[in-house]
Amino acid sequence: MHATIKFFYKRNIIEFVMQSSDYMKTTVPVKPPEQVRDELKQYLEDIDVQIVKEFDEEEFWGFWVKFGDFPIMVENKKGTRYCAVAFQITLPDGPQVKKLNDFYARKDVHFNYELTCAFTSPLTGYSRIIENGQVVGFTISRYIYPFYNDFSVKDLDRAIQAVVSVGSVGISFINMTLSEAVVSPLAPEKRK
Repeated sequence: MHATIKFFYKRNIIEFVMQSSDYMKTTVPVKPPEQVRDELKQYLEDIDVQIVKEFDEEEFWGFWVKFGDFPIMVENKKGTRYCAVAFQITLPDGPQVKKLNDFYARKDVHFNYELTCAFTSPLTGYSRIIENGQVVGFTISRYIYPFYNDFSVKDLDRAIQAVVSVGSVGISFINMTLSEAVVSPLAPEKRK
C-alpha cells in the first residue's frame, strides 16, 4: 500500500511516495484498565489526596477526590486510553446565573476575554455547564494518559494542581464579576 503526496515548492511539483511497512503496523503497548485503576489509586494516596468516592458505571469509571477544599474528578470513559481530571464550578440558582447569562446574551467581548483568561492556561481547558439553556457553571479539565508506560505520579499531581489553580482563579473572577455570587465547586453527590 502506498500514497502519493504532491506539493508545490518554488513553482516545482515535488512528489513523495509513502509506503507502509511492518514497523508502521506496530502498536504502542498499553496497560489494562484494572492496572491503571490500581495505579491511579496508589498515586492519589502517594500525593496525599483523599479519595472521597470510587465509581464504576456503565460508561465511566474513576474517582472523586478532595484536594484541599476542592472536589476533583478523575474519570475514564471506558474504551479510551486517557482520563480527564476535572474541576467543576457551579453557580447557585438565582440572580447570579441571570447576570452571567446576560453577559453572554450581550456578547460582551471584554467579559468573554476576561473569562477565558481566568479559566484557561497552557495546561488546561474549560467548558461551560449548561442546564435548560442557561450557563450555570464551568468545568476546568486536563487530560492524562495513565494507560501508557511513561505515565507517573508526577503527571497526575501536575494535572490536579493545574485544574485547582486555574479553578481558584476562575472562582475569584466569577465572584468579583458577579459581586454577590458565592460560587462553589460541584460536590460528588451532585454528579448526574
